[in-house]
Formats: sequence, C-alpha cells, structure tokens
Amino acid sequence: MTQPALADASAPTRAALPRDLAMFLPLFAIALHKVSVYPPGHPLLVAAVDAAAGHLRIVLMTRANLLLGVARQQLLLEGLATDEGNPVLRELAQRLHRHQVGGIKFIPGVTPQELGDLLQLLGSDPRTNPVGPRLGEFDERWQTIRLLAPAWDRIEMAQDGTTRTGDTSGLGQGAAARLWLGLAAAALTREGAPELIADPQSIARALNNIRGDGDKAKKVVSFLLSLSRELRLAQGAEAAALSEKLNALLNHLTPDTLRELATLGADLQQRRRLVADAAMVLPAGAVLQLLRAVSEAGEQALPHAMVRMLTKLAQQSERGSIAIREEADHALREGVRQLVERWNLKDPNPAAYTRVLDRLARNPNIPVPSGASHATEAIRLVQIACETDTVGDAVWSALTELVNEGRASEVVALVEHASVAEDIRENFWLHLATPENMRILLANEPRDTAVVELLLERMGMAAAEPMLESLEVADNRTMRRRLLTRLGKLGPAIGPMLVERIPGSPWYVQRNLLALLGSLDEIPAEFDPAAYLKAEDSRVRREALKLMMRIPEMRDDAVIAAVGDDDDANLRLGLQAALERCPSAAAGRVRHVLSDPQLQLELRLLAIRVLGTIRTPVTRDWLVSQSLTAPSWFRRRKLVPKTPVLLTMIQALARNFATDPGAQAVLRLAAESADPQVRRAAAGQGDEA
Repeated sequence: MTQPALADASAPTRAALPRDLAMFLPLFAIALHKVSVYPPGHPLLVAAVDAAAGHLRIVLMTRANLLLGVARQQLLLEGLATDEGNPVLRELAQRLHRHQVGGIKFIPGVTPQELGDLLQLLGSDPRTNPVGPRLGEFDERWQTIRLLAPAWDRIEMAQDGTTRTGDTSGLGQGAAARLWLGLAAAALTREGAPELIADPQSIARALNNIRGDGDKAKKVVSFLLSLSRELRLAQGAEAAALSEKLNALLNHLTPDTLRELATLGADLQQRRRLVADAAMVLPAGAVLQLLRAVSEAGEQALPHAMVRMLTKLAQQSERGSIAIREEADHALREGVRQLVERWNLKDPNPAAYTRVLDRLARNPNIPVPSGASHATEAIRLVQIACETDTVGDAVWSALTELVNEGRASEVVALVEHASVAEDIRENFWLHLATPENMRILLANEPRDTAVVELLLERMGMAAAEPMLESLEVADNRTMRRRLLTRLGKLGPAIGPMLVERIPGSPWYVQRNLLALLGSLDEIPAEFDPAAYLKAEDSRVRREALKLMMRIPEMRDDAVIAAVGDDDDANLRLGLQAALERCPSAAAGRVRHVLSDPQLQLELRLLAIRVLGTIRTPVTRDWLVSQSLTAPSWFRRRKLVPKTPVLLTMIQALARNFATDPGAQAVLRLAAESADPQVRRAAAGQGDEA
C-alpha cells in the first residue's frame, strides 16, 4: 500500500508533530541544503549528516519504520501534515516533489553513510536529473531506506482547481473515511495492496497476527478513538457504511488482540473514551465485546450480574421483538456510558505518593500551589525515573514544573549521570529540548545559560523560532549579542526565517536581523537589502549597505548610497569601500561631501584619497585648484599653507596623476618645498597608505 497517498494535506486542522519528528525534519532539511553547498567530505556537511542520522536513530527507536510522504508544499507522516508556513520544511517538500518522489521509508538501522548517500542523490538538480523516473535503480541500493513513487493514480482534481487524494477504496472523501484509511495503514504492513484497505477482515487478520508491538497498538487505538468519535458526530450513508465496517473489524478481532490493544495502546482515559464513543455508533454485540476487553485490560472488574444483564440487553436489542429492541438498545448504551464514567483504576501506591502523581499529572496550564516542597517532590520523581529506568506522564509533568521554576540544570545533572540508561537519557532530552522549554530557559538567563547551549546543540533549527522571539524583546546588549551568536551558528538555513521577520519589525530588530543575515555565508537569493536604504534609523541603513556591498551587482549602488548618507558612520563605510574601487558615478557625491565645512578631518582625508583614485580631468583640476592659492596679477600661484589636507591632496596627485601635465605645477612646487613632509608627499609617500 503506497501510504503517502493516504494523508490529506488539505485537512482543515493540523495536530502538532511528535517532538522527535519535529526535531528530525529540520535537521534532514538542513543536511539536504548543505549537500548543494559543500563538496562531499566537507566538515560542515559531515556534521549535518551525522546530526540528522543521530536524530533519525532516536525516531526509529520507538517505531518499526518512518514513512515520510511528500505533497507539493508539505510533508505527510503519521497521519499529520507539516505546516506550509514553515519555510524550511516547505522548501524540503518542494525539493522532494520536484524530484517526483512520493515518499521515503526509513527502517531502523540507517547509517550516516546511507543517509549521506540519499542526500547526495536528492541534492542533484531536479530540473535536469529528477529521481522519480529512476526509482527502480535504487530498490537494492540501501537496506534501510526505500524511495516510493508518487501515487498519481490516487490524485484527482477538485472543483476549485486544487489536487486531493482520490477515493480508490469506495469509502468516500469525508473525515471518517480518511481515518479509516489511516487505521488500515497502521494495521497493514504489506505495501501495494489497495484491495485490502476497505476489507475489515483483512485488517483484523493483520492485527491478530501482530502481537507485542506497543507502538503499533498506540497508533491503532489512536485511529480507533478518532474514528469512533467522528462516526458519533457524522450522519449519512458514508458514516453508516463505515460503522458497519468498524463493527465487522471488531467482531473479527480475537479477545486476546482486543485486550492487548487496550493494554498496550491506551490509558484509562482513552479506554473510557473508546468505549463511550463506540457505544453510540456500534451494534450492541460489538459494544459488549469491546467493553469486556477493555475492562480486563484495565483491571476494572465487571460483576458477573452486570455482565449477564448487559448480555441480555445486547441480545434483545439485536434479536428481540420490535417492541422492545429500541428500548433495550438505549438501555444498553446508557448503561455502558454510566459504567465507564465511574471506572477507577486500582491504585497500589501509598496515598501520599498518589497525591504527588495526581498533582503532577494535572494540566500544566492550570495553576497549582507553589513551594519548596512541590519542587522537591518533582526533582525526586525525576531522580526515581532515572534510577528505575521508568518514565511516564507524571515524570514529564515534573520535568515541566522544574523547568518553569528555573531548575533545569538540576535535571540535566541527573539525566547526564553515567548510570542513566541511554534510552532514558534520550527520552528526557526529547521532552526537554522543545521550543516551549527553550523560551522558558531563555527568559531565565543567565541562570540557565549552560542548559540553553546544550539544548541548542540538540535542537538545531527547532531552536531558531524561540531565539528569534527572545531577540525581539531582549533589553540587554549582552543578551542580544549572545542570541545573535547562537543564531549565527545555525548557518544559512536560518536565512529564510530572518527574511520573513524583517518587514514590519521595530528598527532595532531590523538592525539585528540584517546584521545576522550579514554574518551568514550565504544571503537568500530572494532578499533585496536595498529596500532598507530608506529606513529612518541610520543603523538599519548601515546593515543594509553592508549586505549590498557583499552582492556584486549591488556593490556600486551601495557605495553611491553610502557616500550620500548623512550619517558619518555610513559615510565612512562608503568611502572605505570606494577606496578599493570607486564607481565613476560617485565622484560628484565625493566632491559634494568635501564641500561641507563641518566634515570631520578623518573623513575629509579619506574622501580626498577616494577622489584621487578617480582619474578624470575634473578630479585632477579639483585637486590642483584646492592645492594652490588663488591666482593674482602681481605674483604667481603657490601652495596653500601646509595642512594634513594639503599633504593628502599632493599624495593623491603624485600617485594617480604623476605624468599628467595638468598636475605638474603642484607637484613641482611640492618637490621644491623646503618642508620635508611636503617633499615626501610629492614623491607619493606619507603616513597615509
């Protein structure tokens, strides 16, 4: 079954990706970007591939495989679609789509060499050498990676002109149909078998043959929950047909399989929801079968009298007389609903410990009493988890509490202890290295600086958004400098994010973002820094000028604009650049600058040196006229009194107009001068280089 085609990228809502996937995808995108920038074996490329391979290994620790579907603007995985507004992931999806790749399947055991080979393949130009038409060549190339073709046979054109997944299974196009397809994809391991998608018996057989796979059980239960909830709210022929299929599926599952799904794949709250929703849409027999399996899995014992009563109600609702069927059916469903609402899991823990777990498991958005005792309980719970290799929701709630209270460094010290198992350590880092935690830690700096650096190493591009947000509100120069340094370490991949944030930002944010762009090895091709030459703040204009001077086709315009700027620092920037190569169009502006009597001496000398490099008669005549006294009827012209300005003008004439007849009058007078500094200037020597 070609699974990438199962996801619907046009779904109106989008759930958040699991943390491990949200961290892996940007690293994969960055590594693919660097393939097109650096040659094979370059240290930066090797580091990027190793980072992506390391996080892929973490992703596959809890999965039998990872299937990455490709849409035009999005990536599709585990029933979810990435955000089209994320420029990094959007560009990755577009590149894969241009290569005509429908999906990539990763199996545990992917090595950095295999991943690097895949990235080199995808890094080729899709316009001249697309991968899609040659997919058959790569079937045996890797043991743990498979490239899948696009499912063009399952794409149809919608009325609004957009493309969407076609309905090849006869299930319809509603949300419930998509959830059924997701359930089938989670259960069936065989690819390329679309005839099995709509067959509940085939799906049931696949589930009966898969035992002991907790991850698959969780995925199946998740789809069952979503499907039963959708069917409870849906109406019409499509919903009725899918209800029959779900009933057939549950009837063909063995009691052991149902019990295992409920045990491995759901907690108490999920079991309640599953039974309660199923009781509203499934036939009575299926409801009773599901109730028994869930009660056995959760140790919520059902009294025999209750079982007998519910069994009789189920029989009457399906095979009783017409007069009592409806009443028996209603009584069964209402009884099941009330029963599951009153379920409570047996608690083997001491009462005090139960209270701790109950508090830690609450919604972290709900305020709870704070105090030293609560923090002590939370750190103790993390310590127990590290010592016993056991984690869960209570531990993650404790972790959140400790991060909020500024004790993340204590958690890191516990987690990084040599005695902690590697999988437990990685699990902690997956929950710690999140954008939300990064925001909290940045707000706590400098207290949590060391932890921020560790998170940055692990999160990569996932840390960019919270750091950019902090940069916008940072009121401390040291903090801003630290953030800019960290963001710069992310490399050219952060460029598109910076470009999106610059327009409309306050001037100080624009200045920082432009400076950060200037620190990157590559400037995004679509960015035009000239748009910020009209900014009111001179510091914003300065950073824009620096960027333009790095772009060959914009350099001359930048020099001309800088020389005409009313800010001395920007003028100095333009004159220094013009000294290396001055566009002829800037000569008039340089002479205009020199006409300002308030101009600083340093800038005046620099402007004269720039003017001397423009070897035109106009420039020569200006230098000569400024070096000599005004003409008189009674005496010949002579050099003006010695100043640094005169020495610089003589040097400019000696270096650039030494053989020009029009400059000889000044050079001869300077060479005959009794002042040694003037004579040195006439020889083109002096303090100014």
